[in-house]
Amino acid sequence: MARLIDIAQQAGVSEATVSRVLNGRAGVHEATRQNVLDVARRLGRGALPGDRSAEPLVGVLVPDLDNQVFTAWAERIEAELFERGASALVALRARTAEREREILQRFLQIGAEAIIVISGHHAQQQGPVDHYREVTAAGVPLVLVNGVREDLDAAFLSTDDEHAVRAVLVHLQDLGHRRVGLAVGDEHTWPVREKLRVFEDVTASWDEEPQPVAFTDFSYAGGYEAARDLVERGVTAIVCGSDVMAAGALEGIRSLGREVPGDVSVVGYDDVFWASLTNPPLTTVRQAVGSIARAAVRTALGGGEESRRPARTEVVVRPQLVVRGSTAAAPGAAASMDR
Repeated sequence: MARLIDIAQQAGVSEATVSRVLNGRAGVHEATRQNVLDVARRLGRGALPGDRSAEPLVGVLVPDLDNQVFTAWAERIEAELFERGASALVALRARTAEREREILQRFLQIGAEAIIVISGHHAQQQGPVDHYREVTAAGVPLVLVNGVREDLDAAFLSTDDEHAVRAVLVHLQDLGHRRVGLAVGDEHTWPVREKLRVFEDVTASWDEEPQPVAFTDFSYAGGYEAARDLVERGVTAIVCGSDVMAAGALEGIRSLGREVPGDVSVVGYDDVFWASLTNPPLTTVRQAVGSIARAAVRTALGGGEESRRPARTEVVVRPQLVVRGSTAAAPGAAASMDR
């Protein structure tokens, strides 16, 4: 399939103009539109406005499908698009910013009406954002989920990590826990920085020493090692950045001969479908995946030329703390709580 740049060079116009024509948008002189369509057909572009159905196509990029929360994101966004008469083109594993750029460019070349990125490189504190600007410059709506960059004009939708962490810490404090550890991934990512900021703010008055933090990765192995480290540092509860980490933490605690929740309580994050099936069932933070997916699709398919201009918006959605069997009174606190 011919690339946007190939068509643009032969038609003597910009890639943004080609994108607007191929996506059937207004704001292009009719003679220019016909010229671009003629070139596109000659180069074997494939389906063009007037040649295809009116069904919009939206590019959706998720990190992977190994972590079930990303599977949930992809499923909910696809369902929301289907309800609105649109289709999803899903891509995975953009491990590097350059790979992510290639994927976004392919979305544009295929004629995506909008692009939604879940937990992409926009969450990196110092990551490049020029490839996102290329999308908005082409007049294509860009929705970025779970990560905010101040230097980028796009629509940002995020889970309210501040509300989540505060709710978890209040729950643990009510259970008598005063030594709580935080297990999270890369400290340079936006979700981790938010969780860490709130964790440190809330626990600052708990003890003379800061509460311990373990930086690892959002994996089972990461949770396992983080839990062993934090238990050795004397915690009676561990707050994990994902349910996958929390599952590893359960095993890591048991490997030290401790029990959950008798000796150490564990809290996850996401509420994936198996969180209620662990032993014990996992107390966790339930992300409002359905609500955010609905908002992401509504933003992506906003309609009208005005909605396609790069405009910065930020929306946060409150999650819900789901209390199950992996949290209980801190050791030695049960008797005082009963009195």
